[in-house]
Amino acid sequence: MLDLVGKINSLQTQLNIQLASKYEKHIDNQLTAKQVLVLELIRSGVNSTKALADNLSVSTSAISQLLNKLEANAYIIRTIDKENRRKIKLQLAERSEKYFDQLMLLEKEMNEKLYGMLPIEDLQHLARILGKLTKLAGDEQNDLD
Repeated sequence: MLDLVGKINSLQTQLNIQLASKYEKHIDNQLTAKQVLVLELIRSGVNSTKALADNLSVSTSAISQLLNKLEANAYIIRTIDKENRRKIKLQLAERSEKYFDQLMLLEKEMNEKLYGMLPIEDLQHLARILGKLTKLAGDEQNDLD
């Protein structure tokens, strides 16, 4: 089983490298993985430092540092909440909106050019496997908490 898992990991890495090299020139690659996660969370409606820290299981000071960099590079906008002046609201800036627009276009292209070449049965099987792995990863995370 370990040999098979090793082969899967190797193939997944190869696929990621091929996709990254093919599409990297089309996307803003100035962001770290953590920064992308923060932007994704803000995009999904998480708009406070504490909520981001809770979602990512990191300190609020670590989030503040990430937010400082994102703001300095024009990815986010921080504003004072008019109803509670002690709260800071976070929202995506135009640069982030463009980043996510680029991602959507690339995803559409990949869906058509890559996944579109697979039979529907393979796609259904892949979706089932990824669903199971996602559930297992969530269960494992809960066990660690």
